[in-house]
Amino acid sequence: MKRVLCFVSACLLVLCLCSGAPAQVAYPPLLAAEAAPCPGCSMVMAAKDGNSIQAMLQSVEPADKLLAYYREALTAKGWDVALEMDMAQAKTMSFERGEATLAVVVVAQEDGKNLVTLSLETQ
Repeated sequence: MKRVLCFVSACLLVLCLCSGAPAQVAYPPLLAAEAAPCPGCSMVMAAKDGNSIQAMLQSVEPADKLLAYYREALTAKGWDVALEMDMAQAKTMSFERGEATLAVVVVAQEDGKNLVTLSLETQ
């Protein structure tokens, strides 16, 4: 259930932010403790809501390369891959470690760039 909620909140965050103008913000320290921002990515936004932290980045790198980066970084920190989804416009990976869930969603944009949304939910 947590995986579904994390995935849904990440998707909603992507949809909401695609309509607004991006602003440069700092990468959240709690996410940085788990995985640094993907190389070549620029920060678009970050948010915190209760036990959930989200960050959105933008990249010109292919989705598969971005997901491979996060898979390697997160599994090295003890995260287990819990779910993988490959849809037409988005690729998703969800990780679990203890009671925490971290979702990575990569959405292709019309301009050829990818939006990377990370959503960390802790207890």
